[in-house]
Amino acid sequence: MIGLIQRVLVQVIEDQGGEAALDAICEQAGLRERPDFRIDQDYDDNECLALIQATADHFQLSEDDLFRLYADYFIRISRQQFPMFYEMSGSAREFLERQPRIHSTLAASLRDESSRARVRDKFDAWHDGDFIHVLYRSPNRLCGLYEALFYRLLDEFGERGHLSVKACQKRGDEACEFCLDLES
Repeated sequence: MIGLIQRVLVQVIEDQGGEAALDAICEQAGLRERPDFRIDQDYDDNECLALIQATADHFQLSEDDLFRLYADYFIRISRQQFPMFYEMSGSAREFLERQPRIHSTLAASLRDESSRARVRDKFDAWHDGDFIHVLYRSPNRLCGLYEALFYRLLDEFGERGHLSVKACQKRGDEACEFCLDLES
């Protein structure tokens, strides 16, 4: 997993609980030292998932609540770090249509081809009339994070919409499929 996810999570932890919380969460997650995640490196997925779980446990948040909190931070931080992704999009629809390519762009910074391919191949998107369908394939099963980011992105653009889940890895499906219905 590219270090951007973890980097934002560390910011959430520090802002919500300070360095003591970060130390406690890292220890609970089994990290030997305080992390300095980079967005151009691939990190162990299990380490990231342990960090997410330890964060939820430490702050006594449900996974959904943690993902909503995370989404607020992610939009703010990504808008600062990658303003062109937002500037290129006049709407949430345009942003979401580009999202698989944005994900691939971030994967391009990885040196190892197999890591690039694994990150690049997590998302596909296509149109069905007014709907955008997104296919998400990842053993991490962070589909709830995608949903939280979807709704936060709508807020960012001042728009409304709905995400429905057509398939989900958590239910045993091979991949997650989301149908995004954005109001015009």
